[in-house]
Amino acid sequence: MNRIHVLRCAAVSGLLASSPAWAQADTAAGSETLAPIEVESVRLNTEVLETPAAVDVIEGEDVTRGRRKTQLDDALNRTPGVYANNGSNFAQNLRVSIRGFGARSAFGVRGVRVRVDGIPETLPDGQAQTDSIDLGAIERLEVVRGPFSALYGNATGGVIDVTTTAPSDGPLDRGELAAGSNGYRRASVSSARQLDDWGYAITASRLDLDGYREHSEVEKNQLTGKFERAVGDTGTLRLITRVLDAPDTLDPGGVTRATARADRGAARDANLDFDARQSASQQTVGAVYEDQLGDSQSYQANLFYTNRDFIQFLPFEDGGVVTYDRDFFGGGLQTTRFDTLFGHENQLVTGVDVNVQQDDRQRYDNLGGDRGVLGLDEDQQATSVGVFAQNVFSITDDLELTTGLRYDWLDFDIDDAFVTATDPDDSGSRTYRELSANAGLSYAWAARQRVYANVANAFESPTFTEFADPAGNGGFNSELEPQKATQYEIGAKGEIAARGRYQLSAFWIDVRDELVVFNDDGRRDFYENSGESRRRGLEAKLAWQFTDRLSATGSYTLAEYEYREFVDQSGNDYADNRLPGLPEETLFGELAWRDPDIGYASLNARWIGSIYADNANDSRIGSYAVVDGRIGKTIPAGRESLTVYLGIDNLLDKDYYDNIRINAFGGRYFEPAPDRTFYAGLVYEL
Repeated sequence: MNRIHVLRCAAVSGLLASSPAWAQADTAAGSETLAPIEVESVRLNTEVLETPAAVDVIEGEDVTRGRRKTQLDDALNRTPGVYANNGSNFAQNLRVSIRGFGARSAFGVRGVRVRVDGIPETLPDGQAQTDSIDLGAIERLEVVRGPFSALYGNATGGVIDVTTTAPSDGPLDRGELAAGSNGYRRASVSSARQLDDWGYAITASRLDLDGYREHSEVEKNQLTGKFERAVGDTGTLRLITRVLDAPDTLDPGGVTRATARADRGAARDANLDFDARQSASQQTVGAVYEDQLGDSQSYQANLFYTNRDFIQFLPFEDGGVVTYDRDFFGGGLQTTRFDTLFGHENQLVTGVDVNVQQDDRQRYDNLGGDRGVLGLDEDQQATSVGVFAQNVFSITDDLELTTGLRYDWLDFDIDDAFVTATDPDDSGSRTYRELSANAGLSYAWAARQRVYANVANAFESPTFTEFADPAGNGGFNSELEPQKATQYEIGAKGEIAARGRYQLSAFWIDVRDELVVFNDDGRRDFYENSGESRRRGLEAKLAWQFTDRLSATGSYTLAEYEYREFVDQSGNDYADNRLPGLPEETLFGELAWRDPDIGYASLNARWIGSIYADNANDSRIGSYAVVDGRIGKTIPAGRESLTVYLGIDNLLDKDYYDNIRINAFGGRYFEPAPDRTFYAGLVYEL
């Protein structure tokens, strides 16, 4: 911790000196206080300032205006403690880590609960995908950093809560066309209406991308819909639908450092030989109903159903084709009651979540890009039931105590449908019963200034994919266990001169049985538990609204992620080594100008510290900085407007890696990022 202690003051002082900002665009610079930022992801009716935890709210326009709108990394990488990469390989999906949790994921999001419009995107087994989220339809993002299983269960990293566009107060129709380097083409249309007691918001988009690297083409179609209707005097019924059609997404794979240096656009030979790719289609429907029960109590109920049809061709023969047809459904109910307890204000939230995941999964041989013989056929089901309570008690007018408790019952079942004389029945089940808790204090030491402290614990089960048996059998890896985490955190947050906001936090997280990826033969990834690991760090985010039009944003993370005890299956001792795939320092800064009648311009930079690619810390990737810029001109004409914009990513043409494949066999860790890219677009609004 000496290194963190030495750099702490320098890092925070540097941010203060540069006056970066976390401010709302609609806040008038001359007002006496900033508009409160409400937050919903912590299940309580509260604002960010009063929450005894590290919570960020990101407005959708701040991360979509004049941008390519392809992946969520643009939004998430401005948040301290969050590292999002793999934004260019759509076949493996975006990888997101919060305070080091989630970095191990070979594909998609692990260790982080993802919700969209109150509907879970994370499966009962802990896996989540972000490919069905249309960035052009996002209204806001909330990010909770740290292990808070007491909120939503089965995750050690935190929560990403997405809210899509709501029906507007007036008519709004919008069309957008964009094109750019590497065959980038995107088109979208949207419409929103508020008509008396009902309204709707619909967005449809199509993305085509040839890709910077060989064998990285993408085709993606999306539909997002939200329909709201007032029920009685206080109720609201919200119907939600999202559709994804991604029929052709190619995977260039990871390459060695030597290959990347010789030809940054090259794909791995095996990915070409086996035509590595995936196809996915997903449909989600959901309903959320909210209402009041008198003056002091409210409730929210939700139901949802998701179907996902998926096929993936991996770059090896034996079992190299994966298919599944997935049904994911469930619902939840929570009530919120405002009351007094011992003469003090009290808010109590109680509820239950029930989710079921059913996968009809097969594996076939990959014969040079064609489906071969069947080698695995399983029906997989994961069922989770969680009962929870969160409470905020006002000890005094300035001191609040927040406590939470959640009990989760999680059951995994595999029914082996591929049984032969040489392949016995590998059916089985695993059941977990986990209790998670959190407690936090928040103290207002001055007007709009708070300090806080919290302690929380969390668990994270292996997914069905991670449960795969390294011995080559079906069923479960009987030696794999969930990882457990306990966090201690202190922090401060507040406002400065009615122009800016700041957040500071320090955390210490102890982890037992950390899930770690390994690959011994260049084919499938498998997982094992390490003994103990530790995460500790400092995070800062500050803001300044210079004028109504000019603002700045900055964030900084300084952390240590390391194994404390870890001897792998081959007997290698990695104690005191850094966890691979994670930078220990990140820095983000953005300067933005906007006038609704004229246009906008912004320039942002991010600096990523060094990363190790393997448990042994033998392969080190150096630090790098990337600068992006965009400018837009708005031409108003009454109710209509036309905006023309131009963007440049990687403005300084820096060579860096968009993704590091952790512990990849043969040193094939590297996925080069695109060089300098240009794009331009037109937006018509009516």
